[in-house]
Amino acid sequence: MATSADRRAGSAMNRLTMDVGKRFPEITGASSDAFASELAQISNAGNDFTELVLDFEGTSIMSSMAMGTIFSTHQKLASQGKNLIIINASERVKRLLQMVNIAHLLVLDIVPKSMDE
Repeated sequence: MATSADRRAGSAMNRLTMDVGKRFPEITGASSDAFASELAQISNAGNDFTELVLDFEGTSIMSSMAMGTIFSTHQKLASQGKNLIIINASERVKRLLQMVNIAHLLVLDIVPKSMDE
């Protein structure tokens, strides 16, 4: 599981980033199960973070099961006062999230990577 932690100096915010795209170029079939398992492991571990960032750079498509996993993870984290943030999602992935009407529930970072550096 590729994750990294970012503790901001002088801030109570702790950000945990999961490099989804490096591990899951396509989240379909068996990879949907593995994606769900890794997200559950992170959200159940009691990690000290306030934001979980899913970096989708490199992920081209995802199944409805993966979208359901994102939604249920969002609900779980929100109940704990935490945020789920999606960054670097392809246009196709963004459209899928919008089509199933869950994009508005998530913090969907659409700032191009070059502007964020």
